[in-house]
Amino acid sequence: MALASVVVTMFAAASTSAAPSAAIRADVTAIAPAAAAAPSSSSEPGLRVFKINGRRFGVRRVVHVLAFSGPRYTVKIGLAHHAIDGGRQSPGSMCQSTVGCVAAVNGDFFDLTPRGIPDPADEVGGIIQDCVLLHTPEISHQQADLVGQSVSGGLNWSSTVDVNGVNVPITAINQELPMSYVGVHLPLAGTLLFTWPYALPTPSAPGRITDEFTPVNGSPSPTTINTTAELVLTAQTSASVKVTAGLVDISAPTGSALATVPVGDSVTLTTTSTSGCDNIGGHPILIDHGVARPIVAADTYMTKPAARTVIGWTATGETVIMTVDGQDGVSGATASQLVRLLRSIGVVTALDLDGGNSTTFYAKGRVLNRPSHGTERLVSTALLVVHNQ
Repeated sequence: MALASVVVTMFAAASTSAAPSAAIRADVTAIAPAAAAAPSSSSEPGLRVFKINGRRFGVRRVVHVLAFSGPRYTVKIGLAHHAIDGGRQSPGSMCQSTVGCVAAVNGDFFDLTPRGIPDPADEVGGIIQDCVLLHTPEISHQQADLVGQSVSGGLNWSSTVDVNGVNVPITAINQELPMSYVGVHLPLAGTLLFTWPYALPTPSAPGRITDEFTPVNGSPSPTTINTTAELVLTAQTSASVKVTAGLVDISAPTGSALATVPVGDSVTLTTTSTSGCDNIGGHPILIDHGVARPIVAADTYMTKPAARTVIGWTATGETVIMTVDGQDGVSGATASQLVRLLRSIGVVTALDLDGGNSTTFYAKGRVLNRPSHGTERLVSTALLVVHNQ
């Protein structure tokens, strides 16, 4: 289908007479009046997938858009093989294995270490899923609150262990430390918390010890935000271990108050966050409450064209997911072009997600876009559009 036209494709779950919302309808009408259907008579709009013409914004590759509003659909975070670190899976397969999933795109950035090193996909940003803090940001990373429909400069979180009145702050949750890849070098330091099934093996290093805890029956799940869980120490080890199902492992310096806890004693773990119950990272914030964020010239990833994946919202609360096909540095969209594309369909808040080879638009049981390498890339996370049963 030529980009000069706009095609609106309805999912079977939606009304066959449904049309784009007012925000999106204006742009659809401007590009292809004949394609704009009459407004739906349904009080709950369905989910729509369509293409828009990017040529007037200097974008000559295909632009796919998914949009919905109302309670019928929800954006959920998909984890590759249910593992943040070390997991890689295509967005399509994540969708296929999730009950009610009707569409998927790739999620946050992830790093790939050299072949032969067992860390194929280490997530970069923070993740809160179903009110549980699963992963803390490795580096300063922008975030999107999927329920609150807002963006922020970072994940707001705090986690501390109370050991007989001594508060021990947690440095990182379900994050591999130390780590080293292009532009990022984080040392092994502080107190690290690991939960099942998302953790890598706990670190083993001189001067560190790992405490293994069992949550007390009736306590909230560890790292559930804005709660306090009681944990009982069951074992201590200086070896590298993977967390056993139902346990919590905390790696800390031997001089920490945690090292003094006898087996059988209990501590409390308090985790707080104002970032909402479903939050994922990305880079950068493109628009915030209608204001385009400036892009620094040194950020060549955004100043040069590339394939893109974006999550955003209109002023009326409609969720919009957009992908742009392309090749890094050759074709696709720059940050400024993305902003113009998003504004043309009424988006007032948006975060750029992983792009390039990762950009995938899966819907209606197949990949609708043309990924840079011809097939879906295996990624660490995805955004899944799920029909609420």
